[in-house]
Amino acid sequence: MYGVIQTAGRSRELILYDAAARYLKELKDSGEGITPKAWQQEIDQLTAGKQTDTLAMKSMREDLKAVERLRKTAKQLSRQERDKSHDHGPER
Repeated sequence: MYGVIQTAGRSRELILYDAAARYLKELKDSGEGITPKAWQQEIDQLTAGKQTDTLAMKSMREDLKAVERLRKTAKQLSRQERDKSHDHGPER
């Protein structure tokens, strides 16, 4: 099993390497300059954005958990009220 996972990881690395090589060749062929500093700035911006998005997503998850707890409690209270009304309803 480990060999399959290792092979899959290696295959992924080769695919990424090939994609990067194609991208760089296209840049070179188009005459566009290869600017590692600009790329690093973009990476830094994307990383910061990802961290911000991750924090926002964690906050949303906590909000969703709170809403789910409220929903469950409301449903439980509704069920209890319904059961009470059946127990104390008019006798025939």
